[in-house]
Amino acid sequence: MRVLIIADVHGNLPALEAVLADAGPVDEVWSLGDLVGYGPHPNEVVQLLRSLPFRSLAGNHDWGATGQADLAVFNADARAACQWTDEVLTHETREYLLGLEVSSVFGSVHVAHGSPREPLWEYLTNVRLAEINFGYFGTQVCLVGHTHVPIMFRWRQGVHGAGAFLTAVPNAGDAIDPEDDRLIFNPGSVGQPRDGDPRAAYARYEPATGRFTFHRVAYDIAATQAAMGAAGLPERLAFRLQYGS
Repeated sequence: MRVLIIADVHGNLPALEAVLADAGPVDEVWSLGDLVGYGPHPNEVVQLLRSLPFRSLAGNHDWGATGQADLAVFNADARAACQWTDEVLTHETREYLLGLEVSSVFGSVHVAHGSPREPLWEYLTNVRLAEINFGYFGTQVCLVGHTHVPIMFRWRQGVHGAGAFLTAVPNAGDAIDPEDDRLIFNPGSVGQPRDGDPRAAYARYEPATGRFTFHRVAYDIAATQAAMGAAGLPERLAFRLQYGS
């Protein structure tokens, strides 16, 4: 079995299409939330993914665009994008987003948008927060999104009960094997990377071996920017795509 892991597509159809083409044949697609928000193609993204063997969580922007989150907690650009998305969502897309859970277990993997402790809102950005969150899931591996930055936190058990927390930033093509360790892995963002690399980020997972591989793929950023401009979405959101920021 082969699984495509995506997060934070944010209504960016060209980025999603590039990822699907680059990943090749897979048996399932798992999304870690934020299918919509920021980008100009919310309905098209959801429709395309739902045509595949697909499982998804809700992210905070999915909630913001469907009236489930107070938009006052978003910054001005994100708030404007959520409001625009709310106005253009089809009934079918809205009902799908409203039905998504905020955390789950897909296969044998715990999945959450933000963190196991706070699935919608917490950003796992450092070892201190990761150490706390290892106590909030019971599986060997947890997948998260939300930060738009690929990173892996690894808990390596010592022979006498003590252990060590290790952090790594994956490079394109890296293979990640849990071995006997516990992992929290963030595959980065498809639709709005924020690690200085504008290419869409994703991962592939082989449940039989437990191996994850991290990938990047270029996409037509100009096409997304043009669509954002035509929709009247905030200019800064379009501008930052070309810098991965």
